[in-house]
Amino acid sequence: MAGGALPLLLGAALGSATTTASADTWAAPMPPGAFLALSLGLAVSHLLVLLAYTSARRSTSGVASAAALVGAVGTAALVACEVWSGTLARTPLHAPVLGALDAAYGVSSLAVLVGTLVLAVVLLRSRPRLPLAWPVLVNGLALLVAIPLKFFTSDGVGVAALTVWSLTYVWWGLRMRKASRRHALPEAMDARTA
Repeated sequence: MAGGALPLLLGAALGSATTTASADTWAAPMPPGAFLALSLGLAVSHLLVLLAYTSARRSTSGVASAAALVGAVGTAALVACEVWSGTLARTPLHAPVLGALDAAYGVSSLAVLVGTLVLAVVLLRSRPRLPLAWPVLVNGLALLVAIPLKFFTSDGVGVAALTVWSLTYVWWGLRMRKASRRHALPEAMDARTA
């Protein structure tokens, strides 16, 4: 839940930090220090979200477990991308390394997308339907919309779409918490997704 909410809090805290200096760098319009702080905060957010995928992987078997692993690997790669991005704050926008960073973000995001959507389909097909099915599906669909918006529209629209996607992890976390309180999630997911 914290991993899903953290990007919104970071944006609220650091989003207004702007500078007119070095407007042609990767961090622009943010000062490099604020940009690094934002990037590291987003890395922490992805680390927290990684717990959701690892929990889903441990609590399932077969295709569902494999899909959760793909989502976990993609999320771990996003952690690395965020740290890398933060270290490139002063890099000129035309530098080739930024193309490599964008490609890394794209591949990582696709891994998360595929893992999440496959996991959602398996959970939706279980009988009775598991409580995580809808939050996982909404999360995957939100990312499906956010990826093209981030890469092919304005920065503002892309960031808004990614924030909405991130917030869907709050619902996912709430469902996991509710299920764990009933002590039913691991046993139920093992039995119904085998």
